[in-house]
Amino acid sequence: MRFFRIQQKGISFKEMKNFNSLGGGPDGDGYTEGLAVSGNPEGYDGGSRFGGAWEAMDDDDEVIILEGCIVAKIYDGYRIRPTKEIARFTKKEWAEMLENEEAWDYE
Repeated sequence: MRFFRIQQKGISFKEMKNFNSLGGGPDGDGYTEGLAVSGNPEGYDGGSRFGGAWEAMDDDDEVIILEGCIVAKIYDGYRIRPTKEIARFTKKEWAEMLENEEAWDYE
């Protein structure tokens, strides 16, 4: 299975492998381990796109396509331990790829 994540530009794959997303604990998704990702190219696993991160990112920030081991299924996607980076695109490029349906080729 492939996963999709939007984040600030310039974060290395090595950093992603060792990162634990915020939002866990009793008021969040209940988990403190793993990288938060979407299981769908549009980022709509839950109520907001990429857990609300889409709107917070600039056009030159990045959408990363990853493979990984699922730590947990959460309300707006998954928490994973990344094992492989497939591709990176700017948010602007990804929006265009969603529009012309090219993004679905990475599913």
